Parts: sequence; C-alpha cells; structure tokens
Amino acid sequence: MLLERVFGNRLFRKSTVQMLGRCIETKAEELLQHYSHTFKDEKKLKNFIQNNDLTESNGLLQVLSGCDRHQVEPLLQVLKTHLPDFSVFGVSTAGEIAQGRTLEGSLLLNFMVFEKDTKASLIRLEDHTPAQLSVLKDELGGLSPEVMIIYTNPLDDCPEEFVRELKQRLPTTLIAGANAADNFAFNETYTIVGEQTFTTGSVIAVLSGEHLMAKQEVMTGWSGIGPQFTVTKAEENVLYELDNEPLLKIYENYLGSQSLDNLPCSVMEFPFLLKRPKMSILRAAIGRNDDGIIFGGRFEVGDTVMLSFADPHELLTQTPEFKATPNVATLIFSCAARKSYLEKDIELEVSKVGSNLKANGGFFYGEFYTADADFHLLNLSTTLLFLSEGQELPEAISGSAENTLEPSTLKSLAHLARTTGQELEDSIHFLEQQQKALNYTSIVSITDPHGVITYVNGKFEEVSGYSRDELIGNTHALLRHPETPDSVFANLWRTINKNKPWKGLIRNRSKDGRSYYVQTVIVPIVDDNDEIQEFLSIRNEVTDIVEARRTIREQTHDPLTGLPNRVKLLMDLRKQETRKVGVFDVRNFKIINEYWGISHGDSLIKTIAAEFLKAAEKYALKVYQLSGASFSVRMKAGSDESVFTKICSDLKSELEDIVYQVGDDIHEVFFCVGIGDSYAKSMILAESALDDAKNNYYGSRIFSKTEQDNVKSTYFWIEEVKTALKEDRLIPFFQEISPVNQSGYSCKYEALARIKTQNGEVIAPGVFLESLKKTPYYGVLTRTIFSKSMQLLAVYDCKISINLSIQDILNDATTEFILEELRRNGGHRVIFEITESEAIQEFAVVKEFFDSIRQTGAAIAIDDFGSGYSNFAYLVELKPEFIKIDGSIIKSIAVDASSRKIAKSIIEMAHSLGIKTIAEFVSDAEIYKILEWLNVDFVQGFYISKPEEGIRNAKRLA
Repeated sequence: MLLERVFGNRLFRKSTVQMLGRCIETKAEELLQHYSHTFKDEKKLKNFIQNNDLTESNGLLQVLSGCDRHQVEPLLQVLKTHLPDFSVFGVSTAGEIAQGRTLEGSLLLNFMVFEKDTKASLIRLEDHTPAQLSVLKDELGGLSPEVMIIYTNPLDDCPEEFVRELKQRLPTTLIAGANAADNFAFNETYTIVGEQTFTTGSVIAVLSGEHLMAKQEVMTGWSGIGPQFTVTKAEENVLYELDNEPLLKIYENYLGSQSLDNLPCSVMEFPFLLKRPKMSILRAAIGRNDDGIIFGGRFEVGDTVMLSFADPHELLTQTPEFKATPNVATLIFSCAARKSYLEKDIELEVSKVGSNLKANGGFFYGEFYTADADFHLLNLSTTLLFLSEGQELPEAISGSAENTLEPSTLKSLAHLARTTGQELEDSIHFLEQQQKALNYTSIVSITDPHGVITYVNGKFEEVSGYSRDELIGNTHALLRHPETPDSVFANLWRTINKNKPWKGLIRNRSKDGRSYYVQTVIVPIVDDNDEIQEFLSIRNEVTDIVEARRTIREQTHDPLTGLPNRVKLLMDLRKQETRKVGVFDVRNFKIINEYWGISHGDSLIKTIAAEFLKAAEKYALKVYQLSGASFSVRMKAGSDESVFTKICSDLKSELEDIVYQVGDDIHEVFFCVGIGDSYAKSMILAESALDDAKNNYYGSRIFSKTEQDNVKSTYFWIEEVKTALKEDRLIPFFQEISPVNQSGYSCKYEALARIKTQNGEVIAPGVFLESLKKTPYYGVLTRTIFSKSMQLLAVYDCKISINLSIQDILNDATTEFILEELRRNGGHRVIFEITESEAIQEFAVVKEFFDSIRQTGAAIAIDDFGSGYSNFAYLVELKPEFIKIDGSIIKSIAVDASSRKIAKSIIEMAHSLGIKTIAEFVSDAEIYKILEWLNVDFVQGFYISKPEEGIRNAKRLA
C-alpha cells in the first residue's frame, strides 16, 4: 500500500454513499474528473468548489503559481480550510496554461478527482543526493507506480541524474513533470507540498492503480546551426568551456557581443543541441554562475553540442491537434524559453494543442519526458501528459505540415540559390513569372548591356545598404570588394557577352563596409534577333555558408602547416576509399623541441610537412598532420595498395636522408612508422602498430597490423570489448572446483570472463583485461559477469566464485550494484575472490567491503596465496572462508620438495584458522594424489575440468 502520510495526504477515493448515489443518478461507470480554477478571491473559489461538488471529494490538487511564494502561502491555508481531503502540491512557473489559454502571474488550481481505484501519495525530497533515493525507496515500499509527476528546484541543484537513476530503478514508471521557474528572474524557484513552500529539493506525486492509463507526447522543433563543439569543462548543469574556449567567448563570437549584456535571457532562445545516443535534446540557459552558465539540464565532458534555432512558422504548423476526449486529464509542461521565443504566438500553439482537451499546465525551466525505459530532461520543448481511468487516451488528428513553406532556414536559402540558376538556363522567359517570388528571398537587379543598373528590388537595398536612387544609374562596381580578383569580372563579361549565363560566387561590400558573399546567376535577356537587351542578375546572400565552410576548413586543417588534420583523415577514412593508413612520428622531435624551443620546432615541422607534400606527388599519397610532429599518409582512391608498405618504407628512408635546416641549425630527423590495414579500424591499428614500432623496434623497422593479428593492442581490444558488451557477446565460462576427501554433494564453480568474436572464436581475458582496466568498461565487464552468474544461481543448486580486483572494490557503481543484488537475492551461494597482494594494498577498504557482503551470506576467498606478501597477520583480520594456493606452487609440487613444504605449511596454517583451502592448476593425477595426501580441501584445474560455457553437472533447483 502506497504512502498515506506525507503532509496529511490521503488516498483518492469517494465515500461509499457518494459513489453509490452517483451510480444511481448516471447509471454509468464514473471516470476521472478534471477541473481548473484561476484563483481571484476566496469567495469565488468557494463557489467553484460548491458548483463542482468538490467539498466531499478527495483527489490531487496542483497549484501552478506565477506569484511570489509569500503571496501563494495564504492561498494554501484557504485550500486546507475548504478542501481538507485534497492532496495539494505544486510549483512556481514562468506563465500558466488554463483550458488551453496562456496566463501571466496567476494562481491556477488544477483538480484531478479519481473515481476508480487510482491511489496517490505525495513525497517531499530535501535534495537530489543518492541518500534521498533510499528515502524514496522506503516511502514507495517496494511498489512500482504507473506515474510520477515530479517538480524540482533547479537553480542550485541539478536533478537530472537523480531522476534518471530513479527511472532506472523503476523502469515501468512514466515520469513527467518539470523544473520550477520564476518568471525569468532566475533568482528563486519553489515547490509546494500541503501548506508549505520549498526552495530546494523536489516534490513527487505518486499515482498507481489497476485502471490508470497514461502516455506522453513531445514537441520540439529546434535545428542545429553552425559548427559542432565539444564540451571541455562542465559541472552538472553548469557549462564553462567548449573546445577549451570560455563559453562567454563562444556566445560573443557567434551571437554577438550584445548577447553578453543580459545573460541568460539573451541566449535562452538559442539553446545547445546536445547529441545523445537515442535522442538529441536541447539545453537552454536558465542562470549565471561566475564564469559559467546554468542550464536546464546537465552536460558531460566530451558531449558534442551545437547552437540551434527554430522557424516559428514551422513550429506552429507542426503543432498537432487532439480531439476532445472526456474523462481525460491533460497536463502541459512547456519551456519558458519556448514561450519567450514564440512571444505572442505561444498562445496559438497552446490553443491548438490544448483547447480541445481543456489542458492545464505551465511554463518551466526544463520538462521531463519518458521514452520507453529512458528518461530525458528537455528544454525548448512542450510535453503533454494524458491521464485516464479506462478511457482511451487522445490521439493526434493532424501531423506535421507538408513541405510547402517558403524557405526560412540557411539550408533552404542555399538550396534555392543552387536551383535558381539551372531553372533560368532552361527557361529564361519564365523569370518574369517567378520574379515576384524571387523578390521575397533573392537579390534581383537588371542592367543595360553596358552594366549600368536600371532596376533593383527591395532585397538588393536591404542587403547592400544602398537606396534605390543610389544604385540606379550606377554600376555594380559600387559594390565591388577590393579583394575580389579582376579575373572574376573578366570571365563574367566574357561569358555573358557571348549570350551565355554566368554563375559564380562574388564577394561584395555594403555601404557600411560590411563584407558579404552572393551566389550569383547573370542571364542575358535577348530580343527576337538574339541581340542582348539587358542582363538579369539573381543573387542569394551566402555569407553564412562561406563562413561556415571557412570554419569547417579551419576545423579540418592544421593552422601551422595547412595540411588536413586528424578530423579530416577520419572523415576521409569513413568513405572507405582505402583500407591502409600509415602514421609517421618524428621520434627525436621532443629532444629538438626542448633544446631549441617551440618556435624553432614549429619551423622544423613546416619544413618536414613541405617534404611530405613533395613526396605525396611522387607516390600518389594524401598527407595529413595528426599533431605536433606526427603525420599520416594514405593512398589516393583507386591506387594499388599492395605496394603501400614498400612506399612507406621508401618514404621513411628518403625523409631520413634529408638534411633539414632551420636558420643556421642543421637537423637529422628519424621516424617511427606504423601501418593499419582495415576499412573499419585502420587508424586504431596504425597507432597501435606505431606504439609497437617505438617500444619493440626503436623505430628501426615499420610495423603493420591487420584485424586478424592476434596482438595485445590497447585500442583494438578496448573497441572489441565495447562492441562485445553492446552485442551481449561477453559470457561467463565456469570451471569446477571439486572437493577432496569429502562426502556429500558440494558443487562449486569459478566464473571466468570470455568474449566471443563475431566469427565465434572465444577469447580469454588475458589479451584485453589490462587494457580494459584503464577504461570505464572494466566495471561494466565485472557487473555483467556478476549479473549473469546470479541468473544461473537462480536455476542451479551450486556455488559460484567470482573474481574481483581492487579496482572493482574502489568503484562505487560496482560495489553498489553487487550489494543491491546480494541484498535482493541473498549471497549464501556466492564466493568473491581477490588476490593476496590487492587485498593488502587497500586493506581498510577491502575489509569494509567484505564486512558488507558477509552480511548477505557471501563468502571470501584469497586468490594466489603464497605468490606475494604471504603476511599471515592480515588473515586474522579479513577472516576469509577460503585460501586459493598460488598455481606456481601447485604446478611444481610433484617435482619440487620446497613447493610441497610450502603447500603443506599453507594448508596446515589455514586449517588451524578454520579456513578451507583450494589448490589451483591441478593438471594431472600425480599432483592430485599429493594434494589429497596433504589434506587440501578443494582442487581446480584441467585434471578436474576445463572452463566451459554454462554449468553442466549441477542439480537444477526445484
């Protein structure tokens, strides 16, 4: 049973008498009722309550407040007096929505009265720390409700990760709601529970019931524009740097210096488009924090973002309508930034989507959206929540608009510029019929045969800054930019005087000195005798496109050498024109750079780059600069790649034979070279081969790698394991641990990680484990093996031993995952192994973890005992249930007396402490018999069984 205690909250139910009376009246099944009231005074509220028969009802009452918190508190007392059986919660807004209409600065009351078995409770959380998840878990009592409506205070605390974790724990629960707002003051938001307001934490309305139905809809509409950036500094929802540049500088560069005057309001309508695996989402600014900007949701370092914009016409056209549906409560959670951007047109959107449904809601600093099992915190969106008790939920009756709108984006403008020229060539006389349409979007002018302007349209005046009177009678030389070459105009006149259209890009200068670019089509207009009468020019300003291309070139080329960089190389490799790539690294450059200085080193790099370019012509290569004194080459498309390795070898020799001169100084240069051969992973393999060339051959020879090479490649195996995890090809193998000198049934297995390649080959962890430990995927591997082992324990009557490293024990996500699983299912059939040296390395942390898992019934084994410290004192503290004698001792026990003595000492010592012993690497009968004589408790090794997929000899649980 859900909570009935938070702030006097009660379950939603009618009294038996009232329900019976209504059933007699209507002779029909009662369903959810939804009302709203804009509070003006107590008298009108009382009349509303009486008119809608709410006095004896109980339900959920949301207060959506556009007023100061001190103004809303008296209302809460009034509500307690007149509606004692209603559960009251709410939130501050940046505008309210009542019956599909927008309001400002109002106190909107939204009532939901559930007529069936729907139950609700309110939960107040003080903050969004992990500890509050435990509080929430206790409050829920193990239930997974159908719906949670959450309102949070976002200005000093980012709730996104908290709600996402909550969604993971409640995968079937639909989570809706929003971040509280404060009418764009960005000073203090608040949430409401009962008679109180809170400026921190959150409030949750928990809804559950057999007949409760719910779904969400979402509307976005913003599109990315300009370059992509990488987040390089962020903390939760505060963003500081993109591409290592301060965020304020990014705004100044791309939105103008005026954008810094009124932050965050000045940039709210240009949110960042954040690319996430399943859904691209928007992040709108909602506050200022020192050198950073507070956003309506979190960022992570490494996120890819870009500025975005929206076409208001398209937003409104794409807004769906819904058929009026009785007994359905519709709640609207819309973004304050969306409201600001659309201005008065927000009324059209809200009316279109909400008037038929009599929807209520408000405008916030971020909206919550649930898509299947995923949670998203959105900005600049409008989300709808539909609730009913058995009534079918509304469906949209109109979809997106047909693509008949006039171009309003940069992309549309560029497309128009490209197509217009072709249309004019096909039918020049059709221009007169299209002139009206062109005048809206294009710069149009007409000149006489000598180039004197006789006509300009309004767009020409707008873009150039000159008036019609200043232009007519002049020539286009008035607009000519001094940096435009004479050859452009010579070619232009030569073409059009031959009665041919001319197309090209021209750089012009406006009256105020601004430089701008126009994509131009000039068409001769002829008479019946084919004599030129005038010239018609149609231009589209493409300054943004040219600047964007320039930015792209800057992003894809090294500024020192002008060579294409790593970004461009990876873009080219994705086209799969070639499969082989070589990486050349100047192995003695660090010495040169440190001795002569950075400026000297830069000059040397430019000299080396020039030599690479010379060689590129000779060998038909494409050359790239990766970083510093590291270069890459690949063959041009269609070349014979079978000779690539020889070309790289010849190129290495030629470059090393050159004497490089910088000023008066002479340098010898030596290269390490690695080659990668793969359409999918050539760069990964090439850089791995380069590492091997450096480490194993000191640059004396070229090293090459393919995907088929069985090498310990850091990059290769990390990618391989990532793919295996994604495709569920990480599997546990199990090796039996057999009892010695014992009777009765005792079945134990050690879980061993394996990955299956796409061709079915099974790979042991020795080739990838050390590389993986340097990445977050190591924790994912451990948790996956543990989870799959626990699934088998639910089927078989046995014990499973699972290996942990100190890295696992220090990983909070891994230990919390393990403890949660053990507490839920018990650990009495689980053994955890950790090596002797790692157990001592972080003794206090290891002991604390062991104490926690022992409370669930799990046991501990010390692995590789005798190989390292062999400090018996810590055994008394750790008190392991098992000791696994190191394999190096066991393997030589039949031929080495010292090994037998060591094994015997360990066994006797362990037994004196009440610890069971396990001998590993038992490979034959002779070793087994010696261990049997030494009274070891368990044995493990190929003599007993090899690791196998699945558990074969254990009994199935009943």
